[in-house]
Formats: sequence, C-alpha cells, structure tokens
Amino acid sequence: MILTVTMNPCIDKTIYLDELEVGAYNRVKNTRIDVAGKGLNVSTVLNHLGEDTLCMGINFRNNGSLLEQTMNSRGLKHHFVYADGSIRTNIKLFEQNSHIMTEINEAGPTVSSSLIDKLIDEIDARLEHTHILVLSGSIPPGVPADIYRRLIRMAHRKDVKTVLDTAGEPFALGLEEKPFLVKPNSLEFEQTFKKDLKAGKGPLEVARSVIESGVSYLCISMGADGALLLDREHAYRAKALPIEAKGLTGAGDSMVAGMCYALRRHLGSEDMLRYAMACSAGSVRQEGTLLARESDVKELLPQVEIEVID
Repeated sequence: MILTVTMNPCIDKTIYLDELEVGAYNRVKNTRIDVAGKGLNVSTVLNHLGEDTLCMGINFRNNGSLLEQTMNSRGLKHHFVYADGSIRTNIKLFEQNSHIMTEINEAGPTVSSSLIDKLIDEIDARLEHTHILVLSGSIPPGVPADIYRRLIRMAHRKDVKTVLDTAGEPFALGLEEKPFLVKPNSLEFEQTFKKDLKAGKGPLEVARSVIESGVSYLCISMGADGALLLDREHAYRAKALPIEAKGLTGAGDSMVAGMCYALRRHLGSEDMLRYAMACSAGSVRQEGTLLARESDVKELLPQVEIEVID
C-alpha cells in the first residue's frame, strides 16, 4: 500500500483568463472549483492506475464534508483527523495565452499540538501495511516545521520507503532524515541549495551531493524544461512532452505518483522517470485539478524521451 499524507488540504478555485493585467480590469473566461491537496492528488493518480492507496492527514470541521465527499466520489480510501476551522481556499489564475499560472494560497487554520500527536499515532498504526509513505505539501499554522522529519524517522524504523515533496524549512529538515526519494521543483531546489539550475554544472554537483548523503533518488521537476532524475549511479533528463496545457495544478504530484507506481513494480530509474513524465503530462492536459487517468499514461508513456547526463 502507498500511504499519502496531506497536512493542509485546500479548495482550488481556478480562474481562466486570456491574459492577467495587474491593476486593470480582467474578464474571466471560465472558472472551476476542486477540492485538492498534494497527497490527495498523488493518491488520485495512483488509484487511476489501479494501485492500493490510502489518504491520511488533517481535515477541518466547518466544511470538511466537502473533502470527504470528494474522496468518496473518487473511490479513495481515507482517514483524517479533524481540526477546528475551515479548509483553506487557493486561487489559481491561469493565463490561456501564455499558459502561465499565478497562485494565491491561504495558509490555513491553526492546528493544535494534541491533534498533531493524534495524527502521528494514527499514521504509525498503519505503517505495518505500508510500502511507501508520501509526505507532500505545505503545513498549516501550528504544525511544527520538523513534522516530516519525525514521520520519516518513524517510517525508517519500520523499513517503509519515504517520499518527500515540500518546500522551505519542512523540506530542509525532512532532508536531514534521508528520505528514499525527494522531488523538489526547480524553484524549491534553487531556494534550498542556493543554486541556479541553469548555471553550468554547479547544480548537478549539488544534486549528486544529495544522493551521496544517503538519499536514493532525487527528481527535480522543471516545467517546460522537463525533469532530472538522479540515482546513485546515473543522472537522467527527460524532455517535456509537447501537449496543450489546460491546467498546471497537480503536475508535480502526478510525477510523484508515477514514480511510486514504478517503485511498486520494481522498475529501474529510466522507467521511473518515464512514468513520472507521462503521469505529469496526462494531468497537465486536463482542466483545473482533474488528473491523469490510466488511458492518458498508456498513450503518453512511449512518447517520453530520456537522455543520460554525463
């Protein structure tokens, strides 16, 4: 089973514009509203691929029924602990002319330390039947920055592989515990390691140092520039697939799902990256936060181009 943890679920309101003009009147072409969260997105794609998955994390009492209804409608197994407050709303402004997404994300309600302890206990109780633990997304106020590090340490004690996909201090602290796979995007990588990905060989050397420190896989998603994947022996680059982008939300989560799917089938690094790219592209060509389905992945998988980097 692949267990995903979503600390800070959200309601995504995607607003489609031809072009965003700051400080001016903008006419909306279309809108859609989706209940989402990074771990939920990972589980949704995995479920589409027929993988056994469980969603866990924090839900909120005021409007948490929306999240429950969404999980049930997708046929996803789930178990959340409830905090006071409402699920946050995130605004996604998608410019259709340039395919640029501007995001305005709320922080979410404050969560008590006792609730965090309860969630940790609930996750720990399910690790005996877990093969991969996916920790992704932001954390709401009140949750300690080292929460992912604690969960990775707990999973390691039970020989559960861990995947970390977050940013800022939770990412830096989680990295100290040497998760099995980490997947920053290019901005998160540059902010954490103070290296511009386009500045010569420096970033690749930093990426290799992450692997040498004890992380088995490092994947850096780079949007239109594709993605990098490093393991202990090789570095690979995949080109972005030439598709029409209709929604960018969930692209990175879909990459994580693709790699987890490949790991469960004991596939090699190149196939991990191939599934990552196919799942990501399959989600990008969907509107809003609709995500890749099995038919998308099967169609796109043969189109992924991968090269080995010296």
